[in-house]
Amino acid sequence: MRAFAVDEFGQPGSIHDLPDPKPGDGEVRVRVAAASLNPFDNFVIQGYLKDRMEHRFPVIPAGDLAGTIDALGPNVQQFKVGDHVFGVTGRMVLGEGTLAERTAASTGTIAKRPQALGDVDAAAMPLAGVSALMSVEAAAPKPNDVVVVIGASGGIGSYAVQLAAIAGARVIGVTSSANQEYVKSLGAHEVIDRTAGDVLDALKSKHPDGVASIIDTASDAPSLARLSEVVRSGGTITSMKGSAAVEELAKRGITGVNIATQVTTARLAHLADLAAGGKLKAPRIRTFPLEQAGDAFKVLGSSGGKLVVKV
Repeated sequence: MRAFAVDEFGQPGSIHDLPDPKPGDGEVRVRVAAASLNPFDNFVIQGYLKDRMEHRFPVIPAGDLAGTIDALGPNVQQFKVGDHVFGVTGRMVLGEGTLAERTAASTGTIAKRPQALGDVDAAAMPLAGVSALMSVEAAAPKPNDVVVVIGASGGIGSYAVQLAAIAGARVIGVTSSANQEYVKSLGAHEVIDRTAGDVLDALKSKHPDGVASIIDTASDAPSLARLSEVVRSGGTITSMKGSAAVEELAKRGITGVNIATQVTTARLAHLADLAAGGKLKAPRIRTFPLEQAGDAFKVLGSSGGKLVVKV
């Protein structure tokens, strides 16, 4: 099979001709149609995780996928050859990724893809969508609660704005001036331009009684600690960066949650149902052919939205 892989950490990847993977117990093999990139994937190819997780060269990056099952491992009952699926590989070995014509995936981290959800949109959804879903579930907004989404135009933020709005929250999206109309189109009731002035001052001015929750996808710990001043007692702050000071927030009656994303079939199926029903749309997506996956990595983290490699 063709795959984009690296032979050494920190080096540009290239197209390799590699053996097809064999699905293990409780796994399926997927003929990959599309795979999306996440910041974690850049950490992998740069070698930042080489001492924390097992790896084997050549390393094939990426974990998000959409495609069609073409082989079953032992003890697989809920899927069959020919099923259209999406999700993540669920493998704990670095380098057995999805930037390849075929990959093996755990049945516990994939779901069937509805016909109304295309491969590219489905590939963009797993890690970002589940991260957003878990963040909104942790915030648990009640109808008309004011929820602030930091990084509202990014991959996770785009889903979080929509999911919080679906839950009945009044969403404030924090983004750059260029993305204000886009964030409004996702369902945000208000948008704050982070480049126009101090975000905390803007929030306090518009909401002097405080807000119910902050869903943060981008801030470091000092920045999030400062933003927490606008969250009232009984509220919640979630962080995708591990930036929530849980114990300090608890002293003020605020629940802090550092999200550790766990992709499951049930969560994927829930997102797929929302998407198929027209309630949840994909973030802005930029696509690349497999041969240009290296170019996608060059703009990862700076382009907003999601980057999807079409295999």
